[in-house]
Amino acid sequence: MAVLREIDSKHEHPLKDPVTVIGRASSCDIVIRIPKVSARHAMIVRQGLHFFVDDLGSSNGTFINGQRIKGRTPLRNGDQVEMFGAVLEFFDADQPPLSTTVKSQPAFRLVEGSPAQDQANVMSTLAVSEAERTGVAPEAKLRAVLELSRNLSTTLDQKEVLPKILESLFNVFPQADRGFILLRDLSSGKLLPKAVRHRRSISDEPPSISRTIIDHALQTGKAFLSADAGHDMRFDPSQSIRRHQIRSIMCVPMVSQSGESLGVIQLDTQTSRLPFSQDDLDVLVTASMQAARAVEMSRLHQERRDLEAATQIQKSFLPAERPRVPGMHFFDAYASAQQVGGDYYDYVPLPGNRLGITIGDVAGKGVPAALLMARLSAEVRFCLATEASLSAAIGKLNSALKRACEEGRFITFLGVVLDLERSTITLVNAGHLPPLLRSGTTGKVEVVGEEIVGIPLGVFDRKYEETTVELKSGDMLVLATDGITEARNPDNDLYGVDRLCTVMERSPPDADTIGKAILADVRSFAAGRPPNDDLTLIAFGREPFTRTDVELPAMR
Repeated sequence: MAVLREIDSKHEHPLKDPVTVIGRASSCDIVIRIPKVSARHAMIVRQGLHFFVDDLGSSNGTFINGQRIKGRTPLRNGDQVEMFGAVLEFFDADQPPLSTTVKSQPAFRLVEGSPAQDQANVMSTLAVSEAERTGVAPEAKLRAVLELSRNLSTTLDQKEVLPKILESLFNVFPQADRGFILLRDLSSGKLLPKAVRHRRSISDEPPSISRTIIDHALQTGKAFLSADAGHDMRFDPSQSIRRHQIRSIMCVPMVSQSGESLGVIQLDTQTSRLPFSQDDLDVLVTASMQAARAVEMSRLHQERRDLEAATQIQKSFLPAERPRVPGMHFFDAYASAQQVGGDYYDYVPLPGNRLGITIGDVAGKGVPAALLMARLSAEVRFCLATEASLSAAIGKLNSALKRACEEGRFITFLGVVLDLERSTITLVNAGHLPPLLRSGTTGKVEVVGEEIVGIPLGVFDRKYEETTVELKSGDMLVLATDGITEARNPDNDLYGVDRLCTVMERSPPDADTIGKAILADVRSFAAGRPPNDDLTLIAFGREPFTRTDVELPAMR
């Protein structure tokens, strides 16, 4: 019988029916209680003796052994099906089990009459997956693991981690002359040399590395060795292998716990007296697993540091307090999601007894989004101070940010100028959620300025339109980011603008009361589901107005 086994709990789900639906909804055959798993995420289809997995249009995708599937994909024994944190392993008693032996094969065949015809040049391969490895040289394995553990436990800095890995490997393999660690760049996907070690003195010539070896290891996902690379017909004579008189090579892919290719470790030797052996290859595979964990921990540590830095950047540019204006009520709230985002809001005092109120959402997460938000904050104040009209100021802001925005990055933005002399609000909208106005007379809520919504900032050079609305006694205005309207509950339903309007209509005409009621309703709707995006809310409104100057909000 075929089953899906949960990796964490080891609980097994028999696949008896023709179709087995997996998802977060309680109606699914296999229920996964993880917020980012869709309500109906994927399904397992049985056709005769074969099983297939199909994604059901989920938000975050379905993966087999770390690769995102496209369309119906066959399942084989030992395949791991992943749905954003949930990992299930497929087993079928009717399918043959995976091989657990190390396979060897001739590296090349020499033509008759070659002096090296009788040499035993062998290319050996070894699966990096723990389930496919055999137990060879336990003492050497233990020594390698202990050596790596001792050296890697002292630092999480990748610049220190990688040289320590090579240092440990050179102690384990005394015949190694050169060692390289190449890691895949997270942004470009290219392999870049991150650590190099030589046992002997080297010339000024930069070391060269054979792409043939690296590509072979990455494409097959298996470690391999060449016992005599100098006579290995796989390698062209012009390659670095012969140029550097390399005799024996081992190359091992570094694979993350999720199956992602992190890079490779390569060791080679120039001596023919002590070539690398099959036992050496097995030891290097063991060491590479520990090295991969160290690289993952180093990256995780750096990501956390980046997020902490982004958080500080973001908070330093948000107002420390609300404006104090007699006759007006203000409320604001900001709540970050699991990752630092680029939500922004500000109050900008302007000449003529006016107050600028701005809110925006930078596309993206982490340090790049936070840095762009910081740039936005500075540019907003400059543009509002130097332009006579709000529309001209936002046009100028767009031109400045277009140069700062990377390809694919943009900012939704809403600028409002509150004129305390005339009791009016003027607004310009650059692709942001339009503000909602609650009438102090009827209590009804309407969308303001929907007809003038322009494109987000940083995309194209465009002119923006503005509109002016009278703010009457008791009127309330709400500005928000899509972290509110696009909040989701466990069934993946959207909170939406209609529900937001309903909460505003049912609340008293007070900014603090309306703001807190909206936040409480969003939390109730989400029912414990973690937010996918930052949440920012501004509410302000007018009482019977008394003319006064604006008291400037303090900044952090």
